[in-house]
Amino acid sequence: MMMEVEIITRDTIKPSSPTPSHLKTYNLSYFDQLTPQIFVPILLYYNYTKSTTSTSSSTCLKESLSKCLTKFYPLAGRLKDGIFVDCNDAGVDYLEAKVKNCSLSDVVANPKIDSLKQLLPGEPQTLESESGSESPLVVVQVNQFQCGGLVIGMWILHKVADATSLSSFINGWSSTNRGDNVAVAPHFELATLFPGRKIEGYQVTEGIGEEKIATKRFVFNASAIATLRDGARHGSSVESPTRVEVVSAFMWKRFIESNRSKSHPNRKDYMAFHTVNLRKRRDPPLAEHGFGNMCIGVNALVAAENDVDDLSSLIGKIRVAIRGVDGEFVKKVESGDEEYLNHIMAEIMKACEGEGEKEQIDFSSWCRLGLYDADFGWGKPVWVSPTLNLKNFVILMDTRSGDGIEAWVNMLEEDLVRLENDPELLSFASETTI
Repeated sequence: MMMEVEIITRDTIKPSSPTPSHLKTYNLSYFDQLTPQIFVPILLYYNYTKSTTSTSSSTCLKESLSKCLTKFYPLAGRLKDGIFVDCNDAGVDYLEAKVKNCSLSDVVANPKIDSLKQLLPGEPQTLESESGSESPLVVVQVNQFQCGGLVIGMWILHKVADATSLSSFINGWSSTNRGDNVAVAPHFELATLFPGRKIEGYQVTEGIGEEKIATKRFVFNASAIATLRDGARHGSSVESPTRVEVVSAFMWKRFIESNRSKSHPNRKDYMAFHTVNLRKRRDPPLAEHGFGNMCIGVNALVAAENDVDDLSSLIGKIRVAIRGVDGEFVKKVESGDEEYLNHIMAEIMKACEGEGEKEQIDFSSWCRLGLYDADFGWGKPVWVSPTLNLKNFVILMDTRSGDGIEAWVNMLEEDLVRLENDPELLSFASETTI
């Protein structure tokens, strides 16, 4: 039988304490400005445990969320003119739902990607809060299964928070819910270090369109990654490739091979666009829970006239691109060097140009972000599933075991069908949750 999700209640959760007057305006940073105004979804899955029933009650979750919003106060506000958040304590939307016709174990063991979307709240742009037609920055849906299992689904506005900030918020809420005295303390310093600036003629639209995007999950276990890593090391100057480098390069290679199998009148450049977290690359590093967008995208390229590089070469290209974002890079951005900032925007605009003489695949690694640490008081999640319906976009996520990677691939359906029937890809990836 098909999973049936019924919304039981809808509510608005506001901060437990009002935001002080001197914090009412939260300015976006330069990196926030470079981020598309889209909502990012995530689902966290929890097994039923008898000993912690009280912490999973509706009242407890609402109260802890309200307390958490006092610390993460911009998330309870509303975005204004795309440049600042009015921290008016309007709150976040909170839905509760009952799930019928299946158990949590069935969902985790044999996930149907389209069905999982029922566990997320409706598209935020269509929801209304008490303040009117303005979208809340966060929307939560708590799904209770008949077996006692529970799934928390959430949307968060990317314009104000990257994946690291999303993880900080989730772990802040969960630690508050379980009564941890050492709760996550966010830092809101990015707009001071990297102030916003007037940007004309700039709009991030790459991958955002009316096309129907399909999603597929490819799971690489530790053994498969080790085999790929060993093959890449053979005769290579790339030392100790990471899990993310190996899987990114392998997926890029399969993407190139798959696209070149199509009938193109002309060969194209193939670009890999990888998101880089800058927090630890600053000297001194930013606070662990520095809130906002602190990421930049970098490009690696296989030119149209070249044959497809071997895996080690592709790993090398990705590594060179990522390591180019170092302390000196961050220092130049922080200094407000006009020429350098214009160069960054030009590179992003180049990557965001429409199809033509290039094909692009985007990667964002959510590995090691601590999402599997989000214990609300009833244990850590048995699974976490991200997705982002942008064309040719791949999110890399830890498996629950921590040594594998799930690649969540979003593409046009016809392109994804070719990829999921690629024998080379299927010899290393499976659909099994590990």
